[in-house]
Amino acid sequence: MLAKASAQGYAQAPAQDPLGQTCLVLVLLLKGLTDHYLILNIPAQERSQLNELTLRALLSADFGPTNATTGATTAPPDLHAMLELAAEVMQQANFDAACLALVNGLAVCWELRHVSFGWVDGENAEVIAISHLDRFERNTSQIQRIEAALLPSVIQGEEVWWPASTESLTDTQPLADFAQYLAVSQVATLPMRDAQGLTHAVLLLAPGNKAIPDLNQLLLALELVQPHLSAMRDNAMSLRKRTRRGIRLASERLFGPEQTMLKLGGVCLLALILYLSFGSWHYRVDGSAQLNTDSTRLVSAQFDGRIDQVHATAGDLVKAGDLLVSLDTRDLLQQQSELVAEIRKGEGEVNKLRADRLLAETEIAQARLEQSLAKARRVTSYLEQAHGKAPFEGVIVEGEKKDLMGVPVKKGDRIFRLAKVEGLYMTLMVSERDMRHLTPNATGEVALLSHPNVNIPVIISSVIPVAQVKGQDGNQFMVRAELVEAPQAWWRPGMTGLARIDVGNKNVAWILTHRLMDRLRLMLWW
Repeated sequence: MLAKASAQGYAQAPAQDPLGQTCLVLVLLLKGLTDHYLILNIPAQERSQLNELTLRALLSADFGPTNATTGATTAPPDLHAMLELAAEVMQQANFDAACLALVNGLAVCWELRHVSFGWVDGENAEVIAISHLDRFERNTSQIQRIEAALLPSVIQGEEVWWPASTESLTDTQPLADFAQYLAVSQVATLPMRDAQGLTHAVLLLAPGNKAIPDLNQLLLALELVQPHLSAMRDNAMSLRKRTRRGIRLASERLFGPEQTMLKLGGVCLLALILYLSFGSWHYRVDGSAQLNTDSTRLVSAQFDGRIDQVHATAGDLVKAGDLLVSLDTRDLLQQQSELVAEIRKGEGEVNKLRADRLLAETEIAQARLEQSLAKARRVTSYLEQAHGKAPFEGVIVEGEKKDLMGVPVKKGDRIFRLAKVEGLYMTLMVSERDMRHLTPNATGEVALLSHPNVNIPVIISSVIPVAQVKGQDGNQFMVRAELVEAPQAWWRPGMTGLARIDVGNKNVAWILTHRLMDRLRLMLWW
């Protein structure tokens, strides 16, 4: 690997650490230093970032001041120390050990009096590690001073120095208080950011007698260890803290200023779901309706014949005794004339036989005469019934004039149906899928086709528990509904329309989906 690194500047190969875990070893040639190499031990979980780590390592290997004599580039000592410190931090088994290794390593490498490491949780920084201290109490005044000193860098998201080299709007008083507490002349806080620029952690550096050195090498080392520390932090968190953190991050994404239209759509969708789940609508069952009455009478043909004249049609208002239809009586009149002649002949024959004292023949002739008289009475009755009249005042609900003119009829054939405009009620036809919602005394409204803008209130009186097949509409049940208000002048028996029966308030989602759900239940039932 060293020969390959010398030839192309770097080399990589898989290996195993002393614990037997698979890792990746990256070897880089340090330019300007003869036979000096940088060796990085990259964990297996960081393999996806190998290219980025290799690039950063190559750039780090090129850093360094130029030798005035040879012009060669030499790496500053602090850079190698920071890279070794980063490697040591990444080799730690858990998050607390890694943080402690970081602060202790910085304190030793740069001879700092105090180094603190705080992890950012929301807008606050919690002290995780303090140099030279394995354990510490969180409620002490020292911890409170450290957290106060870390806060300006958390808020600003950038380095904060005390004393500040230039005039700044950042409040550095917490750093001044901590410097006075430690009796040092300089304090700096350094944020640790991710690739998106978000601050995850803050370092507090307080030197002894020396000033804080250049932080460029430290920034490079922090970029290397930041993803590793974040992953270890997530793994080290308890389930409660992890849940709380997930909720906080989700809340920030939800209520933050980014993606406004998407969030607005989400809020609208949530409001719609809540409305569908808890809202209610007034639900009504639909059906067909017909205006009926029980006070009806048929006008039918009383003998076989042909309709001669029609004096009314469906929809006409008639009074009792009004002429409605006349049958052709020419055949009956001819039969009547023949019967009159036959009767006269029979009477003469009876009188003659009686005068001759032929009693047997007289009885036979008398029987034939009675037969002729009966036929004459029947023809006379037919002639009287040839003119159909209205039996009462009402309206014609069946029988069209244009369909009756000249039509041959047989005895008993229906010609007209009359109905009284009284005792009106509604007959509703409701689909069997909606019958479960109907109950007696339920209220509703009917709109007739002749006046669709008028809603007629009704109340259900009874349900006929026998289904009727209505073609493609399937099985339907007949429901009788009484009228709430008095009949109006334009109402006519036989009028049809649409009915809607109130069944109360129902959930919005149920109203929109109950028919689909019923269909699915039948399809998936096994």
